[in-house]
Amino acid sequence: MFLSVRHRLATLFDRLAEYSKQEWFEKGVVIAATGGFLMHLLLIAAVRNLPDMPQTILEGVDRSPLHAVYTPFSIILFYEVILLVFAIANSHTGEIAKQYQIMSLIIVRRVFKDIGGFEDIDNWLAESEAAGAVLLDMVGAVAMFVIVTGFTLIRQRTPKISIERNLDGFIELKKAVAVLLLFVLVGLAALNFASWLRIVPATVIGQPHPPQNLDLFFFPLFFEFMIFSDVFLLIVSLAYYDRYEYVFRNAGFVISTVLLRVSLSTPKPYDLGVALVAMVYGLVVLGVFSWFSSIVRLEQGKPEGHTLPAVRKKDSHHG
Repeated sequence: MFLSVRHRLATLFDRLAEYSKQEWFEKGVVIAATGGFLMHLLLIAAVRNLPDMPQTILEGVDRSPLHAVYTPFSIILFYEVILLVFAIANSHTGEIAKQYQIMSLIIVRRVFKDIGGFEDIDNWLAESEAAGAVLLDMVGAVAMFVIVTGFTLIRQRTPKISIERNLDGFIELKKAVAVLLLFVLVGLAALNFASWLRIVPATVIGQPHPPQNLDLFFFPLFFEFMIFSDVFLLIVSLAYYDRYEYVFRNAGFVISTVLLRVSLSTPKPYDLGVALVAMVYGLVVLGVFSWFSSIVRLEQGKPEGHTLPAVRKKDSHHG
């Protein structure tokens, strides 16, 4: 029964993955982002020019046109989260890299949101506290970009260590988990959007009032699901990756994901510090893993009599 369900979900994943690579899908994201941007500009124009308009969901719309950049970034972020789900089945390090990219884009989007919140953009330095928060986020976003770049570079240069066991079952399981996460992702997004439109009570998502931001609870809750998924896959992976360095690396990545989730619920500006610590920790873990893998690779290349007894020759696979 379990194997049958796993296989069906894995087959569904393969079909969805093909659709996600289609050019029309990417064009749809661009069209949605463009449409959302123009719609937000129209809403801002309505709020600024029709002050007597009945109080509806427009009461939470900011009056600054710069705030409209927030909407297309939200759509792009949602697309990046979808790509994160698909990355689960391909590579654990690829999944973590995508998490870091999403976190950096969240900070970049927040910069646009905060800039749009200035009462007088021409005298923005007069609002010293808000200006300081924006500048800090700008520096933090660049730091995250550097970390993502370093993480990607180390990931590409990490030597592949052969794995002896058949990984087909584990890959199918990761695809099944990815599909389930995709269902969760769509469900959370629909629920949050419905609450924002006041179609469902805000109490359904645990909020006393309708959220002004579409992702008020979306990212924190989704990252919680990511944590449980990563822990589950970590436990199952022990049956396939019995090497010390893989266990430590995967556990370290789970810790990094937990810290990212904590950062989403931490008040500013400490949230930025927690997120950077999480990303630096993951970068260091991957760097040490790459170093360890290089040593193992050298030992595997030695003559039979000089090979470390703890290292076994296995088939090629990169986790």
